[in-house]
Formats: sequence, C-alpha cells, structure tokens
Amino acid sequence: MNWKPRILATIGVSLASSCLFAADVAPVAPQRQVIILKLDDVKQVKNAPVHRSWQRVLDYVEQNGLKASFGIICSSLETDNPAYFDWIKTVTKRGNVEFWLHGYRDRATTDKTGEFEQGTFEEQKVVFEKCERLAKEKLGFTLPAFGPHWSGTTDETEKALDAVPEIRIWLYGPKTPKFYRKTSFPRVMALENPTFLPDFEKFKAIYERIGTKEKFLVLQGHPPNWWKEERWNGFFQIVEFLKAKGCVFMTPSEYLQSITAK
Repeated sequence: MNWKPRILATIGVSLASSCLFAADVAPVAPQRQVIILKLDDVKQVKNAPVHRSWQRVLDYVEQNGLKASFGIICSSLETDNPAYFDWIKTVTKRGNVEFWLHGYRDRATTDKTGEFEQGTFEEQKVVFEKCERLAKEKLGFTLPAFGPHWSGTTDETEKALDAVPEIRIWLYGPKTPKFYRKTSFPRVMALENPTFLPDFEKFKAIYERIGTKEKFLVLQGHPPNWWKEERWNGFFQIVEFLKAKGCVFMTPSEYLQSITAK
C-alpha cells in the first residue's frame, strides 16, 4: 500500500517563534507545531518492569496531558516477564504513549556493526516480522513505527520495511527514500546534544535556528541515560519550553492520521 503523503523534510513550513503560523486565507484558526517525542531503548531490567527513568517520564507525560512514543528493543519480548509485559500493556491502554519497533538486537559496544547495516532483504524482513510477531503474542498489538537501535540502514532495509504491512512509519527515516513507499519522518534535531545529554541551552539555540521552520519535529531521547538529575532537568526544561511555545504533542500514528485525514 502506498501511504500518502510521504512526510519528508521538504514539507517544513515557516512558523513563528510561538509555534503558530498564520494561514494565507483568513479566517482560519492557527495551527500549532507538532512535537513527536521519540524515546528509545525500552527493555527489561532486574527487579522492576523497566528502568526507573521510564516511569518518571511516563508520569510526567501523563500528568501534563502530553503524548509520547517509546521504542521497544524487541529481544526483550523473548523472555517471559509478565510484569514487563503488563507495564507496556497498561501504559498503552491509558493512551498517552505509543510503542514502536526499535529493532530486535540490543547492540553491545563489542558489536562491530549495527543490526540493519548488513543482511539481505529476506534476512532483514525476517527480523521485522519476528519483532511484530513477538509484540502480537506478548503484548496483544503490533508496532506501527520503526526506528533502528544504534544502527545505520541499507537499501535492503528500505525494501524489507516496505514489505512488512504492520509498519507504516519510519522514525528518522531518509529524506528521500528510494524503495520505501510509506511514511518517513526525517531527523531535523534531537532532544539531546550530545547523545544521552538533554542540554536545554543547546537545544534552544538549535531550535531557534532551525526548529521553528518545521511543521513538526521528531525529537529523540534516551530516558535510561537520564538517571542523573541534571539530565532529567534538561529534558524537563526542553519540554516545558515547547509547551510554552504552544506546541502540541502527538504520537507518530496520531500525526500520520491527522495529515492523511485532510
């Protein structure tokens, strides 16, 4: 199925600093810049369903009526862990978070290559299908979006993603896919600078230089690495800044639905 429109970097629309833009034809209510929080690396931990930072992020998102998306490393679905599975299912039912496919392999520092930097179309398709099967079996639902865990991608990745019907969205996908015909949300900027460190002042400077020009932003972060209070505070300041700008927070599927329904 050819999902339209394909969401590429070229659809960026100039926005005022308040995240509002005026339509050419009045009177039309102003639209707000959309923020998709792409938060990576959900997996099991000892003595708790997930790392404590995930619960802290979840509490903040829910208490503030926001939306976010959490990426599951799908090998974590192999081992039977009812508490972990129940946490994901309960969070999903409450409606503020959408879970997505963050690859199968939990890459280690000793791994020379990322999961999707090699392999044929058939081999990569098997990985995606295994992840979707595990999600359906253990969680009761499939994962509608994909973003690789610590890995580049190849042409074979594009072909494999295009062939898996459950996946409709590529988070931080290519600006101009060659073989993937569904929806690609490109990378413009991230929550963290450098990776794992949400630095509010750096974020604000980058956002004011390039972020305000975009109709929507996908912002990547890694909550398991925010256990230091300064990192949590950076995330908090960034989201509060975007809230004050009038931005609206959506899950990937919500945003896709909002643009395809027009």
